[in-house]
Amino acid sequence: MRTVACVVVLGALLVAACGPSSVEVAPTEVTTPVIESVLPSTTTTTAPQAPTTTPTTTSTTTSSTTTIPDVPPELVLDDQGVPMNGQTDGVLITETGWVTPVLSGLAGGRHRVWTPCGRTQDIAGGRFVGSVDFVLDPGHGGSEPGAVGRGGLREADLNLDVTLKLRNALIDAGYSVMMTRQTDVRVPIVTRAEIAQALDPIAFISVHFNAGTDAVSATPGTEMYHQIDSPDSKRLAGLIYEESFGVLDQFDIRWVALGDAGTLVRPNREGGDYYGVLRRPAPVVSVLAEFAYLSNPSEEQLVSEPVVQQMLADATVKAIERFLTTDDPGSGFIDDPIFRGYGPSGAGRTTNCSDPPLE
Repeated sequence: MRTVACVVVLGALLVAACGPSSVEVAPTEVTTPVIESVLPSTTTTTAPQAPTTTPTTTSTTTSSTTTIPDVPPELVLDDQGVPMNGQTDGVLITETGWVTPVLSGLAGGRHRVWTPCGRTQDIAGGRFVGSVDFVLDPGHGGSEPGAVGRGGLREADLNLDVTLKLRNALIDAGYSVMMTRQTDVRVPIVTRAEIAQALDPIAFISVHFNAGTDAVSATPGTEMYHQIDSPDSKRLAGLIYEESFGVLDQFDIRWVALGDAGTLVRPNREGGDYYGVLRRPAPVVSVLAEFAYLSNPSEEQLVSEPVVQQMLADATVKAIERFLTTDDPGSGFIDDPIFRGYGPSGAGRTTNCSDPPLE
């Protein structure tokens, strides 16, 4: 049953309005250091299962973790000049606070890394992390705000607030976590995906809020996108949908939604995953969450409340633990999604990107 009293707590609701699409596109610059957010375990988890040990609070080394190559590797680029994902193993958290995937160890305790802008650089010092249980991605950031609500709430800020709460809840539950960003910065999607591949987590979850529809709905328009070719991604997305929808549907507000809101896929022209945050991290199990419509004033007001953000974070953790410990299939699956077009899809381009100081 919905909680009518929440309307009084949240104040008077405004009328709904359309907003810009929250499709994540490739960032073009990085300007501010990322602060590390790591509580890594020392054991890489390769298949969904219940954790058997409590992760340590640190996993630290500045020495090479692999055989030092005679010729240090360079990044392999595709025909668009974008680095190919899947070239690194572990990450180095630099002394300036950036998370950089590691190409190889070097003599003298140095590492050759993939920079935030997708280039090669040799770094001294820092802290090597070999694996974590989950990689969390607060969508957008910096000069790419994402959707902006009628009341001025930026999606990039909201994504970060919810993801920080999700990180803390996962740590409290005994898991290790890495975030792709922990401050208001832009990081190319290809680099976010490489962080996930480098750490080989149980799952990569990209947190977003939606925009762009004015179709009034009796229920929340929550959308969870999963990888087309991954049954585990589909099940995890269905569980996150089930838990987060259940949280939001308690509130009696004016919702908006597309007719196919639920757990779904979005293919590109080639039949693969449209969104870069699903396509590029593969084979890591990945989910793109669009919890609610920031462009709808009543939803903007609701999700701006820290208590509601915490409820979404806790719901996501509950879904993750069900994913790890049960065979529950999840729900909300859409067999024939509405065609959403082939616009910008987070291709991961790294042009016009200036790397920050890494040492």
